[in-house]
Amino acid sequence: MRFPETAKSGTSLAFSLGLIGAIVTAGWYYIVLPFQKHPQRPVFSNDLRSAPVPTSPIAAIKVPVMPQPTVKAKPKPTDAKYQGKVNASIGLVFRSDPNQSAKNVGGADFNTKVAVMRETPDREWLYVRNENTKEEGWVRGGNITKE
Repeated sequence: MRFPETAKSGTSLAFSLGLIGAIVTAGWYYIVLPFQKHPQRPVFSNDLRSAPVPTSPIAAIKVPVMPQPTVKAKPKPTDAKYQGKVNASIGLVFRSDPNQSAKNVGGADFNTKVAVMRETPDREWLYVRNENTKEEGWVRGGNITKE
């Protein structure tokens, strides 16, 4: 019965081949590949000149550029009750209705300025607008600090 001896030699052969493969792979990645990077292309003084562009009668026609009228945006009067900041460290999710199971319609990060538009009678929910993104939605009242 030579099976245990054959198994030992087969296992040692597989281990040896695996070790040799690992050494060759490491050598390839750490020794050969760094030297295969190509240097930057040199820039010569005559490379910067461009070839002359043939002129055509169509290219000679210049169209005057009309100045664009500027429209000054008037500041919109705010209909907010008061301004506040988000005090929840993980930010807020804006809801479409004043309940926890309502659809998400936006959000605000920690310390973001919000405008409180209206409140529920029990002041548990606030309807707010994110001043940065103009998203609006319902949030819980304890998550806003009044400024």
